[in-house]
Amino acid sequence: MGLIDNPGTLAARYRDAILTKRLASGASIDLVQEAHELGIKLAPLKQAMQILTTMGLVESEGPGRVRVKNLSTQSIQDLDFTLTRRRL
Repeated sequence: MGLIDNPGTLAARYRDAILTKRLASGASIDLVQEAHELGIKLAPLKQAMQILTTMGLVESEGPGRVRVKNLSTQSIQDLDFTLTRRRL
């Protein structure tokens, strides 16, 4: 499994894109299309999105789709604080 196929690595990349607003709040992601564009299998992408769902960054829009949640500045700061504490 390469880095791009690793669910944790994928989740970290999407998390960073969401927190830096490169992936906008409200953006809808078609997982099949996204996996095809990335040249990866669907399973690791689904696992990555599950990680992001648990973190409160995305939510399911139905089978095969997720949406980036609208995040307040406070919720982003809280998440950043939590992630920083985990690294220490």
